[in-house]
Amino acid sequence: MINEDTLKSIEKLHSMKAQGVISEDDFEEAKRKLLDGRAPARTVSASRTDYFTATTVDGHLEWMLRPLKRYADFNGRSPRREFWMFMLLTNLVAAVLTMVFLGDTNFLGRTGTLGNLAFGILILGLLGVIIPYLAVQARRFHDQGRSGWFAALNLIPFIGVFIALGFMLVPGDQGENDYGPDPYA
Repeated sequence: MINEDTLKSIEKLHSMKAQGVISEDDFEEAKRKLLDGRAPARTVSASRTDYFTATTVDGHLEWMLRPLKRYADFNGRSPRREFWMFMLLTNLVAAVLTMVFLGDTNFLGRTGTLGNLAFGILILGLLGVIIPYLAVQARRFHDQGRSGWFAALNLIPFIGVFIALGFMLVPGDQGENDYGPDPYA
């Protein structure tokens, strides 16, 4: 007989697999451990502090890459940490590529081969992350109970991006809202 906590844990595993957080193999292994009774069933807590337990480098990297795994998924909700860790990753990569580009530019403004390569990678990378950036931003608005179309604030000249980033600082709704379950649960 499966107890209620184990059932909730398996449901949580299913949702994590559907979101691309864990692989099929990890899902099967965790489910097998739960059903065999080898892994303690964790209860779903209403506490928001459980959501921030990943403090290892792998945990941070997982948060940074999650929007890329959910590339064009505009449905559901995303917590602040997912958005800001993604922004940290993209800005760090852009800063390194920009430094390489500027470092390979001489005083006449001519860029060498390495600088041109860094500039090309930077442009292609920025084009490649536009869709996941808008998707994670739409999911952040969903987390606050707002429509994902609020991401169109980015189109307001000069100040739109700053307004949208200000909204990204607002905490999400606790509990389920119209866009899905609480990502902290």
